[in-house]
Amino acid sequence: MEIKKSPHKYAKINHLTFWVSVAACIAFYGPMVIFQKQVEKPFTQLFFIVTHSTDWVWEFVVFGGFVFLLWLAFGRYGNVKLGGPDDKSEFSTFTWISMMFCGGCGAGLVYWSLIEPLWYLAYPPFWLEPLSPQAAQFSLAYGIFHWGFSAWGTYGIPAVAFAYMYYVRRKPYLYASYACRDVLGKVADGWVGKLIDASVIVGIVGGTATSLGFIIPMLSRLSAEYLGIQDTMGFKIIVAILFSCLYGYSCYRGLYGGIAKLADYNMYLTFIILGFVLLAGPTMFMLSLFCDNFGVLVQNFVRMSFYTDPITKSGFPQDWTVFYWAWWIAWAIYIGLFAARISKGRTIRGLILNMVFSATAGCMLIFLIFGGYQVDLVMNKGVQLTKILQDQGGPAVISYFLNTLPLKAIIIPFFIFVMAVSQATGIDAASYTIANMSCYEVRDGVEPPRWARVFWAAIVFFATVGLLIVNAMNVVKLSTVITVIPVLFLMIILAVSIVKWLREDFGYGTQLVTTKYLHEETK
Repeated sequence: MEIKKSPHKYAKINHLTFWVSVAACIAFYGPMVIFQKQVEKPFTQLFFIVTHSTDWVWEFVVFGGFVFLLWLAFGRYGNVKLGGPDDKSEFSTFTWISMMFCGGCGAGLVYWSLIEPLWYLAYPPFWLEPLSPQAAQFSLAYGIFHWGFSAWGTYGIPAVAFAYMYYVRRKPYLYASYACRDVLGKVADGWVGKLIDASVIVGIVGGTATSLGFIIPMLSRLSAEYLGIQDTMGFKIIVAILFSCLYGYSCYRGLYGGIAKLADYNMYLTFIILGFVLLAGPTMFMLSLFCDNFGVLVQNFVRMSFYTDPITKSGFPQDWTVFYWAWWIAWAIYIGLFAARISKGRTIRGLILNMVFSATAGCMLIFLIFGGYQVDLVMNKGVQLTKILQDQGGPAVISYFLNTLPLKAIIIPFFIFVMAVSQATGIDAASYTIANMSCYEVRDGVEPPRWARVFWAAIVFFATVGLLIVNAMNVVKLSTVITVIPVLFLMIILAVSIVKWLREDFGYGTQLVTTKYLHEETK
């Protein structure tokens, strides 16, 4: 029996959720921008408490979530289809993986793949000597760890929860509070639910603005150097405006006409530049280094997952691993909602394996090539990239990297364009997801209103420009991590909900479960 689709092309906005979320963003981030000096100290102290005093919480939750997903994928529920018996995938496997990958990391992955290995060389874990061969053995391993299985696993729990609720239980409500109803009950429909949804949206806006706060300065510096002009604040704003036009137009086109196509283009362009750097660089060394580091990662995966260093208090696991886990969890609801929306017709196993393993493979490839190239410059060619990083910052390191490549007159503008497209895909996905959360219902084949998508894209743009002008990135970076505390509890609630739904439904058996909800939908 076929599901009746909505006769409307666009979903109806839930004005209460929409305006509460707008007000929450203004109330939360406005004072930070205006009174950044006053709030920096208390926020720094709170950030220290979150990352240092509760380090074990984040590590146990992330590792436990990864184990939970493996149980789901390879257990009796792995073959459950996210949809009806006749539902087919809306996107090709390549486009599906591309949207998942680009939405989950964007240009930030490229940026940090060029920067992180240098920090791990200069300030290595496990009390290793800086810039030593032993430190080099962890230079890629820790980057892959922070962008790998456990990290993507944080996205998997909400992705499965929302996809199951949307495509199996046929509940067209793409916001976090509704998925908590089976655990929280009617409380999720009141002010608690609105608070949950608003806090998630605040985290998404802050996370995307902070991400752009790293990427825009990189794009502006590389562009200014290429054009032979000064990288002024005015030029940064011009770059931000041009960039916003790119992701704003794609967001206006929607999921099918904009985000899907942009994700495909981004993957093709990324493969081109990766192939070029692999061939132009020390190919054999990069492959050998990756092999060695991957072995170190496999051997030390559990140790790295629970490393807190409580005796010597080096701060490495708190400053990197705990921060990263909090950062990934802050984005988990957003990516989970987006991944659920594009996963119709897939199985639970397919969704998890794609999100955890395919995405990790993509991250590995980028660290192999970009990270391996940087380690070669430091360890084999004697370039003091770590000093450049400490003295001039990340954009200067990336500029040096590009200027060492052949055909730099062509490669530099190509790299800038690829980074812009890559980050635009992620911002599109974020704006689209927030717009979905602002609607009453988003039925199959229906999209949020165009004006809502563009509105949230504009909110992210103005937040980014404001942060660039007042230089408040550190404060908002801290605040974004702090907003993850309620999301941490949401993750646990969603995991409980998944198990509860599956156990309730599988009293009927796989085929009968799907038929049951199809019947209820068509009454």
